[in-house]
Amino acid sequence: MNDEQLQKVLQRHGYTELTRLSSRVFRAQHPSWGLVTIKYAQQLKHRHFLKQEAEFLYSNTTFNTDSNKQDTWPQYCDYFSSHNNDCLVLSYIDGQTLLEIQTNSQATQPLLYHGLNALEKVINQIHTLGFVHGDIKPSNVICGSQGQAQLIDFGSVTKIGTERSVLRFDSCTPRYSRHQSVTNKLDDWFALAVILEELLDDIALPSRYQILLKQHR
Repeated sequence: MNDEQLQKVLQRHGYTELTRLSSRVFRAQHPSWGLVTIKYAQQLKHRHFLKQEAEFLYSNTTFNTDSNKQDTWPQYCDYFSSHNNDCLVLSYIDGQTLLEIQTNSQATQPLLYHGLNALEKVINQIHTLGFVHGDIKPSNVICGSQGQAQLIDFGSVTKIGTERSVLRFDSCTPRYSRHQSVTNKLDDWFALAVILEELLDDIALPSRYQILLKQHR
């Protein structure tokens, strides 16, 4: 299915004002959900991660209609398939990723300091549910205009204590990975420590993350 055909399918499902954000992501408007993000996949591996993300977010979406509520991760809206394309529809989270901010040479230190507590809270929430995010990196952290930090892309989410050898696909990013054979809460904390080390100077890097990097490198 080419881009034009895909957009026609999405329009038939009620999505308008389609704007491409990346190779497999659109932003759109929907009469029931408002502004949404549409992620789609055709290849087997990408469909696997999309379904994995959909299952986690569906199980952990509040379905709260209060538009003033600030979500800590995208909320599930819909999932459908058409012409061998799977589509996951999520609430739209406004802001820039840390990678975009860094690429544009914007100041990341104030943003990180302001959003670090929120980011740590999100990671703790995921762990409390019994999962690890599994792919925390600058492109998966969104900083909003009010300084809030939120996680996106839950395609690599796995249950704590999962043997990596049994995973159908493994998508961790080597630079932010501990390279352990069993998934662990420390996987996410280590990834966050590497991000902070990249974006903060040695004095600004909280000591707990300095210790974590020394212990697990």
